[in-house]
Amino acid sequence: MDDEIRMWSDLPQELVEKIVDCLDTETDVLRFRAICSSWRSLTRPFKRSPCTPLKLPLISKTSNPFFKDAYYSLIERNVYRIQLPESTEPRFRLVKTERSSDGKLCILNPVCGRRIKILSETQLPKLLNTLNFRISEVCKGYTLRYMNSTNPMGSKKKAKYNFKKVIVSRNAKNDEYDIMAINIHDKVWCIKTGDEKWTLASYNWTNYLNYLDVVNHTGHIYVVDEFRRSLAFDSMLKSTEIICPVYVDLGQFYPVELYNGELFSIDTYRTRVPLGKGCMWIDISRFDKQRKKCVRTNTVDNQIIFLSHDCTFSISAEEFDGSKGTRVFLK
Repeated sequence: MDDEIRMWSDLPQELVEKIVDCLDTETDVLRFRAICSSWRSLTRPFKRSPCTPLKLPLISKTSNPFFKDAYYSLIERNVYRIQLPESTEPRFRLVKTERSSDGKLCILNPVCGRRIKILSETQLPKLLNTLNFRISEVCKGYTLRYMNSTNPMGSKKKAKYNFKKVIVSRNAKNDEYDIMAINIHDKVWCIKTGDEKWTLASYNWTNYLNYLDVVNHTGHIYVVDEFRRSLAFDSMLKSTEIICPVYVDLGQFYPVELYNGELFSIDTYRTRVPLGKGCMWIDISRFDKQRKKCVRTNTVDNQIIFLSHDCTFSISAEEFDGSKGTRVFLK
């Protein structure tokens, strides 16, 4: 048996290329390229698609000169799981960031998305080497921001141009993307690479359905309508399948991809009998694509589930704070 210690740079090129094909986040690519010069030469720098902030047209065209310079800016948000260098236990912290147009990073609350202000007296290092931390990207989220430098609006007037949920589906091979967004009127609008205007997504012949949520899962876009049905849309904006819910007339419905890559639904609702201030019932069910319906499940194996307006995700409770049991955080 050969006991000689081999260097990482001696790894066969075909194996390195297979590993590179599995890297789908900027953090993974950066850390992989930092291993050695040969790996760096075999790996291209990570390319965002779409490159954000991305300038997009307004949904409704108007001849009003007030909106002459108005547009939407697509903003990317990232949730990271970070372990501090001095930590001796597998305890992680969650950090959500947003990159501004000048390249600076803003820190956001992982649930509500509000910006966290750093006090002036807080001592921060001038240089932060992320290679000293155990960092992994948990998920991405997106938001559309109304912009009009010529005629700026107040926050109340801007509200009618807001979106409840925005998702981006991208094709890494050709750098093309699809963007789907639910506006405040519960309609789904779509725009693709090269499009000059938005398209209203519809199911079959009707545009009268309202939509509650949208999620990107394994390359398919699932949109939840007002009847809690999950409609799968293809790249031509046509619905290809319907997954029926466990309940129809309950409260809020959240589709979320959990630890094993499966898609689940989280139903939150209040009962007629009060459970206490701020309390509600939570039901969890799994998307059964073969049977085309949601199936109730009793456990999701000690997961902490986060339901925010721009993204939904889950992490292991044991890795996060060492506890056991399923918990749900929602805005």
